[in-house]
Amino acid sequence: MHWSLYVLIGAIVNVLVNTGYKISAAKEGIYMLSAGVLLTGCLTLLALSFLTHENIKLENFLKGWTPLVILGMGVGTGVIMYFFIGAMSRGPLTLVDPMWACVYALTSAAIGMALLKEAPSMTSLGGIGLYMLGAFLMARG
Repeated sequence: MHWSLYVLIGAIVNVLVNTGYKISAAKEGIYMLSAGVLLTGCLTLLALSFLTHENIKLENFLKGWTPLVILGMGVGTGVIMYFFIGAMSRGPLTLVDPMWACVYALTSAAIGMALLKEAPSMTSLGGIGLYMLGAFLMARG
């Protein structure tokens, strides 16, 4: 399957999940609910990895810096969800989710250019500029 189809399907599912977070945000224990969602997501990802016959070997996870990277990413995911759910429970879905996506996209592009030495085209840079304009307009809205 082409990467763009992964993006399309993932984005659609992301909108549905984020809507579920917003609907649940007024309830007690929203962070515990989110932890349950993440745990279910981990189990789903593990099952999909086995179903797609990906190379899953325990010794690959114990080499070099990999355990620290996994730990850091896991803690980072928890922190991300804390702030995302906090924003979803305090702000309107129509602004929080698009602003989150915009900031995420802009920082991802900046990291790709600065750290990974990716060279965007003029069209890509124009899109980044439009994204920044959109973020500004959403924040003012």
